[in-house]
Amino acid sequence: MDIHEYLVTLGVRPAELSGLQELPGYTKSRLTPLLLLAPWLATSPLSRALDKFEEAYPSRPYFVDVDTYYRINDKPNEAKKTWGRLAQQPGDLGVWWGLLEEYPNANPCLLMAEQPIERVRDQIIWARENNRSFCLRMNLAEGIGSGIPQWIPTLVNELAKEGATDYAVVFEFGWVQDPLLVATFASGYANTFFSIIPPIIPIAVSCTSFPKDFTPYDGTMAEGFSNRELIAQVKRTTNHPRIIYGDWGTTKPRRYGHANQPRNRIDYPTDNSWVFARDKEKSVAFQTAASRITGSEHWSGQLGIWGEQLIEGTAAGQPFAIDTMPQMYAARINIHLHRQAFYGHLPPPEALDEEWSD
Repeated sequence: MDIHEYLVTLGVRPAELSGLQELPGYTKSRLTPLLLLAPWLATSPLSRALDKFEEAYPSRPYFVDVDTYYRINDKPNEAKKTWGRLAQQPGDLGVWWGLLEEYPNANPCLLMAEQPIERVRDQIIWARENNRSFCLRMNLAEGIGSGIPQWIPTLVNELAKEGATDYAVVFEFGWVQDPLLVATFASGYANTFFSIIPPIIPIAVSCTSFPKDFTPYDGTMAEGFSNRELIAQVKRTTNHPRIIYGDWGTTKPRRYGHANQPRNRIDYPTDNSWVFARDKEKSVAFQTAASRITGSEHWSGQLGIWGEQLIEGTAAGQPFAIDTMPQMYAARINIHLHRQAFYGHLPPPEALDEEWSD
Protein backbone atom coordinates (compact mmCIF):
# COMPACT_ATOMS: atom_id res chain seq x y z
CA MET A 1 0.00 0.00 0.00
CA ASP A 2 1.41 3.36 -1.04
CA ILE A 3 1.04 5.81 1.85
CA HIS A 4 0.66 9.42 0.74
CA GLU A 5 2.09 12.50 2.43
CA TYR A 6 -1.23 13.32 4.12
CA LEU A 7 -2.81 10.89 6.57
CA VAL A 8 -6.30 12.00 7.59
CA THR A 9 -8.19 10.42 10.49
CA LEU A 10 -11.92 10.27 9.76
CA GLY A 11 -14.90 8.93 11.68
CA VAL A 12 -17.87 7.14 10.12
CA ARG A 13 -20.11 10.23 10.25
CA PRO A 14 -22.24 11.77 7.49
CA ALA A 15 -20.38 15.10 7.11
CA GLU A 16 -16.96 13.43 6.91
CA LEU A 17 -18.08 10.89 4.32
CA SER A 18 -19.92 13.50 2.28
CA GLY A 19 -16.93 15.90 2.27
CA LEU A 20 -14.63 13.04 1.24
CA GLN A 21 -16.99 11.69 -1.42
CA GLU A 22 -17.26 15.05 -3.20
CA LEU A 23 -13.50 15.42 -3.66
CA PRO A 24 -12.11 15.06 -7.20
CA GLY A 25 -10.45 11.69 -7.85
CA TYR A 26 -7.14 13.53 -8.31
CA THR A 27 -7.35 14.78 -4.70
CA LYS A 28 -8.46 11.42 -3.29
CA SER A 29 -5.38 9.80 -4.75
CA ARG A 30 -3.15 12.21 -2.76
CA LEU A 31 -4.33 11.35 0.73
CA THR A 32 -4.49 8.23 2.91
CA PRO A 33 -7.54 8.00 5.17
CA LEU A 34 -7.38 6.27 8.53
CA LEU A 35 -10.96 5.30 9.30
CA LEU A 36 -12.15 5.05 12.90
CA LEU A 37 -14.70 2.26 12.76
CA ALA A 38 -18.01 2.53 14.60
CA PRO A 39 -21.60 1.64 13.65
CA TRP A 40 -23.06 3.68 10.79
CA LEU A 41 -25.92 5.64 12.42
CA ALA A 42 -28.43 3.08 13.75
CA THR A 43 -27.88 0.48 11.03
CA SER A 44 -26.62 -3.09 11.28
CA PRO A 45 -24.36 -4.99 10.72
CA LEU A 46 -21.07 -3.17 11.45
CA SER A 47 -19.92 -3.85 7.87
CA ARG A 48 -22.45 -1.18 6.74
CA ALA A 49 -19.96 1.39 8.03
CA LEU A 50 -17.25 0.03 5.73
CA ASP A 51 -19.72 -0.03 2.82
CA LYS A 52 -20.59 3.63 3.41
CA PHE A 53 -16.93 4.59 3.66
CA GLU A 54 -16.04 2.76 0.44
CA GLU A 55 -18.88 4.52 -1.38
CA ALA A 56 -17.15 7.79 -0.49
CA TYR A 57 -13.62 6.51 -1.16
CA PRO A 58 -13.90 3.71 -3.73
CA SER A 59 -11.19 1.41 -5.11
CA ARG A 60 -8.38 2.84 -3.01
CA PRO A 61 -6.54 1.43 0.02
CA TYR A 62 -7.01 2.94 3.48
CA PHE A 63 -6.21 2.11 7.12
CA VAL A 64 -8.89 1.18 9.62
CA ASP A 65 -8.88 1.15 13.43
CA VAL A 66 -11.61 0.81 16.06
CA ASP A 67 -13.20 4.12 17.13
CA THR A 68 -12.56 4.08 20.88
CA TYR A 69 -14.48 7.37 21.30
CA TYR A 70 -17.77 5.74 20.29
CA ARG A 71 -20.26 4.98 23.10
CA ILE A 72 -23.07 2.41 22.97
CA ASN A 73 -26.45 3.86 23.92
CA ASP A 74 -29.39 1.92 25.33
CA LYS A 75 -30.63 0.67 21.95
CA PRO A 76 -28.42 -2.35 21.33
CA ASN A 77 -28.12 -3.95 17.90
CA GLU A 78 -25.78 -6.34 16.14
CA ALA A 79 -23.43 -3.58 14.90
CA LYS A 80 -22.97 -2.20 18.42
CA LYS A 81 -22.34 -5.66 19.85
CA THR A 82 -19.69 -6.34 17.20
CA TRP A 83 -18.06 -2.95 17.85
CA GLY A 84 -18.05 -3.80 21.59
CA ARG A 85 -16.12 -7.02 20.93
CA LEU A 86 -13.52 -5.07 18.94
CA ALA A 87 -13.25 -2.21 21.44
CA GLN A 88 -12.81 -4.42 24.50
CA GLN A 89 -9.23 -4.87 25.67
CA PRO A 90 -7.88 -7.10 24.30
CA GLY A 91 -10.01 -6.84 21.15
CA ASP A 92 -11.52 -9.96 19.56
CA LEU A 93 -9.18 -10.76 16.65
CA GLY A 94 -11.47 -13.39 15.12
CA VAL A 95 -14.25 -10.79 14.80
CA TRP A 96 -11.78 -8.19 13.43
CA TRP A 97 -10.42 -10.52 10.76
CA GLY A 98 -13.88 -11.79 9.83
CA LEU A 99 -15.03 -8.22 9.26
CA LEU A 100 -12.00 -7.04 7.26
CA GLU A 101 -11.68 -10.17 5.13
CA GLU A 102 -14.40 -9.01 2.72
CA TYR A 103 -12.79 -5.56 2.25
CA PRO A 104 -9.43 -5.99 0.46
CA ASN A 105 -8.76 -2.21 0.53
CA ALA A 106 -9.07 -2.08 4.34
CA ASN A 107 -5.60 -2.30 5.88
CA PRO A 108 -5.69 -3.00 9.61
CA CYS A 109 -4.27 -0.97 12.44
CA LEU A 110 -3.03 -3.69 14.79
CA LEU A 111 -5.28 -4.08 17.85
CA MET A 112 -2.56 -3.60 20.45
CA ALA A 113 -4.26 -2.60 23.72
CA GLU A 114 -3.69 -5.34 26.32
CA GLN A 115 -2.60 -7.80 23.59
CA PRO A 116 0.43 -10.01 24.20
CA ILE A 117 3.12 -9.76 21.53
CA GLU A 118 2.24 -13.27 20.25
CA ARG A 119 -1.24 -12.07 19.25
CA VAL A 120 0.28 -9.01 17.59
CA ARG A 121 2.58 -11.24 15.53
CA ASP A 122 -0.54 -13.23 14.54
CA GLN A 123 -2.11 -10.01 13.25
CA ILE A 124 0.93 -9.25 11.11
CA ILE A 125 0.80 -12.78 9.67
CA TRP A 126 -2.92 -12.31 8.91
CA ALA A 127 -2.26 -8.98 7.17
CA ARG A 128 0.45 -10.49 5.00
CA GLU A 129 -1.53 -13.61 4.14
CA ASN A 130 -4.37 -11.33 3.04
CA ASN A 131 -2.13 -8.99 1.01
CA ARG A 132 -2.55 -6.03 3.36
CA SER A 133 -0.25 -3.43 4.81
CA PHE A 134 -0.63 -2.83 8.53
CA CYS A 135 -0.34 0.12 10.86
CA LEU A 136 1.25 0.51 14.29
CA ARG A 137 -1.05 3.24 15.60
CA MET A 138 0.00 4.46 19.03
CA ASN A 139 -3.08 6.00 20.64
CA LEU A 140 -1.55 8.65 22.89
CA ALA A 141 -4.72 10.73 23.39
CA GLU A 142 -4.96 11.91 26.97
CA GLY A 143 -7.41 9.87 29.01
CA ILE A 144 -8.44 7.67 26.06
CA GLY A 145 -5.33 6.15 24.49
CA SER A 146 -3.68 2.92 25.54
CA GLY A 147 -0.22 4.40 24.89
CA ILE A 148 2.85 2.53 23.66
CA PRO A 149 2.87 -1.21 24.49
CA GLN A 150 5.89 -2.43 26.48
CA TRP A 151 6.75 -4.97 23.77
CA ILE A 152 7.12 -2.34 21.02
CA PRO A 153 10.98 -2.36 21.14
CA THR A 154 10.97 -6.15 20.66
CA LEU A 155 8.47 -5.98 17.77
CA VAL A 156 10.29 -3.09 16.06
CA ASN A 157 13.54 -5.04 16.36
CA GLU A 158 11.98 -8.08 14.72
CA LEU A 159 10.52 -5.99 11.87
CA ALA A 160 13.85 -4.18 11.34
CA LYS A 161 15.78 -7.45 11.34
CA GLU A 162 13.62 -8.91 8.58
CA GLY A 163 13.77 -5.63 6.62
CA ALA A 164 9.96 -5.26 6.64
CA THR A 165 8.57 -2.28 4.72
CA ASP A 166 4.87 -3.23 4.63
CA TYR A 167 3.68 -1.02 7.45
CA ALA A 168 3.25 2.54 8.72
CA VAL A 169 3.63 4.09 12.17
CA VAL A 170 1.14 6.65 13.53
CA PHE A 171 1.48 8.71 16.71
CA GLU A 172 -2.10 9.81 17.45
CA PHE A 173 -2.60 12.51 20.07
CA GLY A 174 -6.35 13.10 19.57
CA TRP A 175 -7.69 16.55 20.50
CA VAL A 176 -5.05 18.95 21.80
CA GLN A 177 -5.16 22.64 22.71
CA ASP A 178 -2.12 23.33 20.54
CA PRO A 179 -0.39 20.80 18.24
CA LEU A 180 3.05 22.21 19.09
CA LEU A 181 2.64 20.90 22.66
CA VAL A 182 3.11 17.32 21.41
CA ALA A 183 6.21 17.95 19.25
CA THR A 184 8.67 16.90 21.97
CA PHE A 185 6.73 13.71 22.72
CA ALA A 186 6.45 12.73 19.04
CA SER A 187 10.17 13.32 18.44
CA GLY A 188 11.11 11.46 21.62
CA TYR A 189 9.00 8.42 20.73
CA ALA A 190 10.32 8.35 17.16
CA ASN A 191 13.94 8.55 18.35
CA THR A 192 13.49 6.10 21.24
CA PHE A 193 11.40 3.36 19.64
CA PHE A 194 11.73 3.69 15.86
CA SER A 195 15.29 4.84 15.14
CA ILE A 196 16.18 1.50 13.52
CA ILE A 197 13.31 1.17 11.05
CA PRO A 198 13.99 1.56 7.29
CA PRO A 199 13.91 5.16 6.02
CA ILE A 200 11.03 4.29 3.66
CA ILE A 201 8.59 3.61 6.55
CA PRO A 202 6.24 6.56 7.07
CA ILE A 203 5.83 7.91 10.62
CA ALA A 204 2.71 10.07 10.79
CA VAL A 205 2.08 12.52 13.62
CA SER A 206 -1.63 13.27 13.99
CA CYS A 207 -3.82 15.43 16.22
CA THR A 208 -6.65 17.97 15.97
CA SER A 209 -7.07 21.34 17.63
CA PHE A 210 -10.38 22.23 15.93
CA PRO A 211 -12.30 24.45 18.41
CA LYS A 212 -14.69 22.81 20.88
CA ASP A 213 -16.47 26.06 21.72
CA PHE A 214 -17.56 28.72 19.23
CA THR A 215 -19.13 31.22 21.64
CA PRO A 216 -16.08 33.56 21.55
CA TYR A 217 -16.30 34.01 17.77
CA ASP A 218 -18.12 37.06 16.47
CA GLY A 219 -18.21 38.51 12.96
CA THR A 220 -15.46 36.98 10.79
CA MET A 221 -12.47 35.61 12.67
CA ALA A 222 -9.51 33.40 11.73
CA GLU A 223 -8.05 30.76 14.03
CA GLY A 224 -4.64 29.37 13.10
CA PHE A 225 -3.69 25.71 13.47
CA SER A 226 -0.09 24.57 13.83
CA ASN A 227 -0.07 20.94 12.60
CA ARG A 228 2.30 21.82 9.75
CA GLU A 229 4.68 23.53 12.15
CA LEU A 230 4.48 20.45 14.39
CA ILE A 231 5.64 18.26 11.49
CA ALA A 232 8.48 20.68 10.66
CA GLN A 233 9.67 20.54 14.30
CA VAL A 234 9.55 16.72 14.43
CA LYS A 235 11.46 16.53 11.13
CA ARG A 236 14.17 18.76 12.58
CA THR A 237 14.56 16.78 15.81
CA THR A 238 14.50 13.22 14.43
CA ASN A 239 16.71 11.57 11.86
CA HIS A 240 13.80 9.82 10.15
CA PRO A 241 13.34 10.98 6.54
CA ARG A 242 9.61 10.18 6.21
CA ILE A 243 7.66 12.14 8.82
CA ILE A 244 4.10 12.44 7.50
CA TYR A 245 1.54 15.17 8.12
CA GLY A 246 -1.64 14.03 9.89
CA ASP A 247 -4.86 15.68 11.08
CA TRP A 248 -8.58 14.99 11.54
CA GLY A 249 -9.84 16.87 8.47
CA THR A 250 -11.29 19.72 10.65
CA THR A 251 -13.22 17.32 12.87
CA LYS A 252 -12.92 16.27 16.49
CA PRO A 253 -13.37 12.97 18.30
CA ARG A 254 -16.96 12.05 19.14
CA ARG A 255 -18.36 13.72 22.26
CA TYR A 256 -21.34 12.73 24.33
CA GLY A 257 -23.54 14.60 26.74
CA HIS A 258 -26.04 17.42 26.30
CA ALA A 259 -25.18 19.69 23.39
CA ASN A 260 -27.05 22.86 22.49
CA GLN A 261 -28.11 23.40 18.90
CA PRO A 262 -25.12 25.25 17.38
CA ARG A 263 -25.70 28.75 16.01
CA ASN A 264 -25.49 29.06 12.24
CA ARG A 265 -22.05 29.84 10.88
CA ILE A 266 -19.88 29.28 7.80
CA ASP A 267 -16.37 27.89 8.27
CA TYR A 268 -13.71 28.29 5.60
CA PRO A 269 -10.32 26.52 5.78
CA THR A 270 -7.17 28.16 4.45
CA ASP A 271 -3.78 26.43 4.37
CA ASN A 272 -2.98 27.14 8.02
CA SER A 273 -6.15 28.53 9.58
CA TRP A 274 -9.92 28.21 9.81
CA VAL A 275 -12.08 31.27 9.20
CA PHE A 276 -15.38 31.42 11.09
CA ALA A 277 -18.30 33.69 10.17
CA ARG A 278 -20.94 33.77 12.94
CA ASP A 279 -22.72 36.18 15.24
CA LYS A 280 -22.32 36.03 18.99
CA GLU A 281 -25.72 37.43 19.91
CA LYS A 282 -28.01 35.67 17.43
CA SER A 283 -27.98 33.04 14.70
CA VAL A 284 -26.78 34.57 11.45
CA ALA A 285 -28.41 33.67 8.12
CA PHE A 286 -26.25 31.21 6.14
CA GLN A 287 -26.33 33.55 3.13
CA THR A 288 -25.05 36.48 5.23
CA ALA A 289 -22.27 34.38 6.78
CA ALA A 290 -21.25 33.00 3.36
CA SER A 291 -21.13 36.55 1.92
CA ARG A 292 -18.81 37.58 4.73
CA ILE A 293 -16.49 34.69 3.87
CA THR A 294 -16.47 35.32 0.10
CA GLY A 295 -15.93 39.04 0.73
CA SER A 296 -13.05 38.50 3.15
CA GLU A 297 -9.29 38.64 2.49
CA HIS A 298 -9.11 34.89 3.22
CA TRP A 299 -11.30 33.80 0.31
CA SER A 300 -9.44 32.29 -2.63
CA GLY A 301 -12.42 31.40 -4.83
CA GLN A 302 -10.29 29.54 -7.37
CA LEU A 303 -10.08 26.02 -5.98
CA GLY A 304 -12.60 24.51 -8.38
CA ILE A 305 -14.00 22.13 -5.76
CA TRP A 306 -17.45 21.32 -4.42
CA GLY A 307 -17.09 22.82 -0.92
CA GLU A 308 -16.02 26.21 -2.19
CA GLN A 309 -18.71 26.25 -4.88
CA LEU A 310 -21.28 25.46 -2.18
CA ILE A 311 -20.20 28.49 -0.10
CA GLU A 312 -20.20 30.66 -3.23
CA GLY A 313 -23.70 29.47 -4.12
CA THR A 314 -24.88 30.15 -0.57
CA ALA A 315 -23.54 33.72 -0.71
CA ALA A 316 -25.36 34.21 -4.03
CA GLY A 317 -28.64 32.93 -2.54
CA GLN A 318 -28.89 29.95 -4.87
CA PRO A 319 -31.31 27.10 -4.18
CA PHE A 320 -29.62 23.84 -3.06
CA ALA A 321 -27.01 25.88 -1.17
CA ILE A 322 -26.07 25.43 2.49
CA ASP A 323 -29.13 25.52 4.72
CA THR A 324 -28.10 23.16 7.55
CA MET A 325 -25.03 22.89 9.76
CA PRO A 326 -24.22 19.30 8.60
CA GLN A 327 -24.05 20.59 4.99
CA MET A 328 -21.70 23.33 6.14
CA TYR A 329 -19.49 20.79 7.94
CA ALA A 330 -19.27 18.67 4.77
CA ALA A 331 -18.24 21.72 2.70
CA ARG A 332 -15.59 22.69 5.25
CA ILE A 333 -14.15 19.16 5.41
CA ASN A 334 -14.10 18.98 1.60
CA ILE A 335 -12.08 22.22 1.29
CA HIS A 336 -9.67 21.32 4.08
CA LEU A 337 -8.91 17.85 2.67
CA HIS A 338 -8.21 19.35 -0.76
CA ARG A 339 -5.95 22.09 0.59
CA GLN A 340 -3.91 19.74 2.77
CA ALA A 341 -3.62 17.08 0.05
CA PHE A 342 -1.97 19.70 -2.23
CA TYR A 343 -0.43 21.82 0.53
CA GLY A 344 1.53 24.70 -0.98
CA HIS A 345 0.92 23.48 -4.56
CA LEU A 346 -2.80 23.85 -5.27
CA PRO A 347 -3.60 22.71 -8.81
CA PRO A 348 -5.65 24.87 -11.18
CA PRO A 349 -9.32 23.78 -11.42
CA GLU A 350 -8.83 22.38 -14.94
CA ALA A 351 -6.28 19.89 -13.56
CA LEU A 352 -8.95 18.35 -11.35
CA ASP A 353 -10.87 16.58 -14.10
CA GLU A 354 -11.22 13.01 -12.89
CA GLU A 355 -8.05 11.04 -13.55
CA TRP A 356 -10.18 8.00 -13.01
CA SER A 357 -13.85 7.57 -12.52
CA ASP A 358 -15.19 6.43 -9.17
